[in-house]
Amino acid sequence: MNQSSLVLPKNNLLAMSNPQLINYLDNLDIDLFKGFVDADTKVRYFVAKYGEGIARAIKGTNLFFPAVVAQSITESSYGRSELTSKANNFGGIKYNPNIHSGYIVADTTEFVNGKRVKTTAKFAKFSDVAEGFKSHVNVLMADRYKNARNLAKTPEQQILMFAKEGYTTTPPNTYLNSMKGNINRVRDKYKISKIV
Repeated sequence: MNQSSLVLPKNNLLAMSNPQLINYLDNLDIDLFKGFVDADTKVRYFVAKYGEGIARAIKGTNLFFPAVVAQSITESSYGRSELTSKANNFGGIKYNPNIHSGYIVADTTEFVNGKRVKTTAKFAKFSDVAEGFKSHVNVLMADRYKNARNLAKTPEQQILMFAKEGYTTTPPNTYLNSMKGNINRVRDKYKISKIV
């Protein structure tokens, strides 16, 4: 049997209410979710499930909603990664014993001297989703990212500046390119920029 036939067609997913979509996709095998659910539906699912929490966390911060949503999607595989499901970590936030009370060890890919390297690392563990988003935003509020918050005119520019200022080991343009489509999907569907 063709695996794609195990996933409802996009029109059926579009007809679902947000709670129905969340329930359906939460129960869908992760490999089917990754391989056969279209990007528009995945973004709708993520924003329906987590968008309100992100909006609360970024209120008054000068962070672009589409940028933080797209970054959270990328770092958490639409909220379906092991890091997210086991640690409520939506930002790929590494463990710091001076800040975080717990951690999990997870596989990750880092760029070292321009080359992709698979490794394991300790990542911060958060008690719930709200704490996970709050901590992600707290990282973005660090002084090293003030130019990204205060000078960026677009979500794309903000993500690029985060990357250049050290948020990730991924080359800045590669990091931005990994989320441009989702930035556009969020901006086009939800018409939210910054939340004051």
